[in-house]
Amino acid sequence: MPLPNEILYLTEKDVQNTISVAEAVDLAEKGIRADGDGKVVGDKFYMDVNDDGFVKPFSGYIAGEEYAFVKSFSYFPGNPTKYNRPTTCSQVILIDYETGLPACFMGADWVTGLKTAASTVATTAVLARPESEVVTIFGAGTLGRLHLMALVERFKITQAYFIDIIPEAAEKCAKDLQAELGFPVEAVSLDDRESVVRKSDIVFTVTTGSQELVYRDWLKPGTFIARLGSYQEVNHDVILEADKVIFDRWKYVSPRIPEIVDLIKEGKFTRESVHAEWPDIVAGKATGRESADEVIVFIALGIWGEYAAILPEVYRRAKAKGLGQGLPF
Repeated sequence: MPLPNEILYLTEKDVQNTISVAEAVDLAEKGIRADGDGKVVGDKFYMDVNDDGFVKPFSGYIAGEEYAFVKSFSYFPGNPTKYNRPTTCSQVILIDYETGLPACFMGADWVTGLKTAASTVATTAVLARPESEVVTIFGAGTLGRLHLMALVERFKITQAYFIDIIPEAAEKCAKDLQAELGFPVEAVSLDDRESVVRKSDIVFTVTTGSQELVYRDWLKPGTFIARLGSYQEVNHDVILEADKVIFDRWKYVSPRIPEIVDLIKEGKFTRESVHAEWPDIVAGKATGRESADEVIVFIALGIWGEYAAILPEVYRRAKAKGLGQGLPF
């Protein structure tokens, strides 16, 4: 492989013009399989900054790939009200595997959402009932939109509901996606969420808020719920009374997810309470869904196989399409 002699800079718009949602789901599955086979290395840590925010450096590499990645994700919930800026911000550096030299620097807000949605759906395809057709999504931002767009790549969805603390956001999201996807997509108020959760086969929580959005007795037999936000999103009984609780990684989830932190402190939840870590299910070391009636809760903060598969392909597609700007070393 030729030595890099420049760094390709990709804007968010450049990145959005590289791969589709369908391709991202395929790549996420590739990364998950590699992780399950022990072919992925990576790590991350959380660095608390001021009273509210944190920065999360994140790295990963798939054996045989041309590029490793280092990603920075920051979460500062005060930004919208204090500075009229987004809560989150992400950037990626791709590193040549032979030399360690940087090959690409990209804005990564959109691809973070894309990867998360693709990863969630690749997991849902294994852990949800295959005949699932009704979904409720809490959070009508980019993440919520991408989750529904990815979900239709693996499920025959016939009805979707969006719930957001900002009703106008849910209404716009529902209107846009119904026109694009061709089945009913409805905005539902936060106060009416119980009625649609009770109908749902799949529930995703992808919010930046902190409140109990879902209760255990609302979940019908066989429901799959992916709890994905950084702050509290479900009542404790959703976790305590699930048939299976699955983490992506205990190491990262146990000290960061408020519901789990609380339950551990109360002596109600331990490492043994987790049915399995997700890569072990992929590798065949642990079971996934074993019956149609199981209520399965998946709690994730993100691991590296999916990024390690998606991000190098974004770079290759960008180069093939002539996107971005070359920056000399």
